Amino acid sequence: MAFESLPGVKIKSADEKQTFIIADFFSVYEKGNEIPDIYKWTDVISVTENRDVFIIVTNVKTYRISKASVPDSLTLLTVRAIIEGAIAVSPGVEYSFGKRILPPKTLCVGCEIPTDAYVATGAYAEKEVNNSNVVLLSAGLDRIIWTIFPLATIAMFAILSVFWGDVLNNLIKFIPISLFAGGAVAMVFYLVCAFGAKTLYGRILRDDPALLEEITFVVCDEGFIAAESGIYDFSEIISWNESAYFIETNHVYIVFKNKKAVFWLPKRLFPKDKHSELSDFIADRLQQR
Repeated sequence: MAFESLPGVKIKSADEKQTFIIADFFSVYEKGNEIPDIYKWTDVISVTENRDVFIIVTNVKTYRISKASVPDSLTLLTVRAIIEGAIAVSPGVEYSFGKRILPPKTLCVGCEIPTDAYVATGAYAEKEVNNSNVVLLSAGLDRIIWTIFPLATIAMFAILSVFWGDVLNNLIKFIPISLFAGGAVAMVFYLVCAFGAKTLYGRILRDDPALLEEITFVVCDEGFIAAESGIYDFSEIISWNESAYFIETNHVYIVFKNKKAVFWLPKRLFPKDKHSELSDFIADRLQQR
């Protein structure tokens, strides 16, 4: 694979006591020691990427690489790509990361992209990410809302019965009031969740500078990928076997693995007369929901 073979990156800690080299090997120079600690990626137990830091746990020591020490976003994304590429060929390494739109490169396998592949480049847009996330939220909340509605209706009916009593004589009043209250509670619940969904882009942007980069999107017989154009060389793909189903919204195609979105493909990057063809192409390989 190519991602772990990207040119290595040197990062100095803020206090300049440590210098990290992320490349084919993971090396650490300690201040005052000319001989570095050098680790094969198979010597790494786990890697965690948080909002502010990469935490690399080796069989000897734990290292923290502050993102503030990385000079720019493309360098940061290169560090991530090298790590994920190394983990892809060293699956024994535990890996965890925060919210993001791009699929992890740990899913990639080497592949020569065919000439008839669907290829596009462009950056994600806030509107398409947030609106599509509301669509996904709505699909997932249907069952919850239809549970909240009768429970809230029953609760209101019980409250009215306790405070006003005489249920038989007030039944005609209690039923519509209870139904209205149940619907209102369900609606408020949905609106709160929808507002949260509309902040997805902003929350991811705080964690993931890839949203501001030009992305290369590829869909072909062998699989799919979305990767930063600055580091992608058309030699990796994610197999269709790594995914379960896809959902089509007004703005994007979203591919899922284990109920988590791993691939967001903006429709606007392709001519409108290609949308139906592309949808059919994906549907021939994945179940559509």
